[in-house]
Amino acid sequence: MMSKINNILIGVLWLLAVTLGTTFWFNTMFGFNIFSIQHWQHLAYIQATGQSVKPAFYISIIVAVLIAFFGLYKLLQPRFRQIILPVFDRTRTATKPDSMATATQTTQQIVQTPVIQPDNEQSPSTETHNDNALQNNRPPRLNIPAVTRNATAPRVPLTPIQKTPTNPETEYADIRNIFESAGYLYKGAPKIKNVQTAVVAIGTDEILWIGAVGVQNADMNRAVQTLSGVFADTLEDIEIHINAFVIAAPDAANATPNILQFATVDDLRNYISGIPNTPPKGDDVENFDAYSGYIGTVVDYIGKI
Repeated sequence: MMSKINNILIGVLWLLAVTLGTTFWFNTMFGFNIFSIQHWQHLAYIQATGQSVKPAFYISIIVAVLIAFFGLYKLLQPRFRQIILPVFDRTRTATKPDSMATATQTTQQIVQTPVIQPDNEQSPSTETHNDNALQNNRPPRLNIPAVTRNATAPRVPLTPIQKTPTNPETEYADIRNIFESAGYLYKGAPKIKNVQTAVVAIGTDEILWIGAVGVQNADMNRAVQTLSGVFADTLEDIEIHINAFVIAAPDAANATPNILQFATVDDLRNYISGIPNTPPKGDDVENFDAYSGYIGTVVDYIGKI
C-alpha cells in the first residue's frame, strides 16, 4: 500500500515539474499560455482559417508529451533489489597428525651406594687419640645393598567426559512455533561465535529476529555484531533490522537496550503475538523471496566465520 502511494506522489510531482517547464517554454518562445482558454481558442481559429503556425510549436508539444510519459515510465517502473549473495571459502586446511605417538616410557634407575667397610690399616699410635675422636663424631655406618628398580609407567586409559550434544531444532521447538504462529519465517538456529542461538526468523521489510536461551548479553552482542558485519560486507543500500532477545539471561539486570529480555518462554510468546508479521503482497513477494534466500545462505555458513 505504501509503495502505491509513493508512486502516485512521485508521478504527480513529475507532471507538475513538466507542466511548469512547458509553460515557461511556450510563454518565452511563442507567447502562448497553456492554461488560458482564450489562447487555445485563438489557436483553433488560426488552424480553422488555414493560417500558418510555426512547426516548432507542434514539435514542442510532442517533445513535452514524450518527456512527461518517458519520465513517468522511468520513475514508476518496477525495481528489483540487487542482493549479492556472499561467497564463502569452503576449503579448510585440515591439519591432522599422521600418527599418535603413544609409548610407554620405562625408567630404569639403579641406585647403588658403596658399602663402607672399616679401615684395615692401623693408624700410628701417635694418632690414636685423634682417630677415636673422629670415630665418635661420625654418624653410624650403613650397609645399603644395591637396589635395582625396573618400573614401567602404568598406562591409564583416560576416557573424556562426553557431553551429549543437543539438537536446537528439537530443544527450542516451542520458540520456533512462537514465531511461525506469528507469521514469521523460520531460518534455523545457527551457532555464532560459540553462541548457540534458539531461533533466527525473518519478516517483511527486512526484519530479522535472533534469540538465545540462558546466554550472557555480552555473548549475544558479539553474535549480533558478527551478523551485522556480514550484512554490511555483502549488501548494498539495503538495511536489515536485527531484533535480538535473550530468555533467562544470567546478567539480565545489566542488559543493554538493544537486546530484549524475557524471563520465560511464555513472556516471549505474549510479546511476539502482539507484533505479528505482515505477509508480503504484490511486488514485495519477489523481494521477500530474494531476502529469504540470502538469509538462508548466511545461516548455512555463519558458523564458519
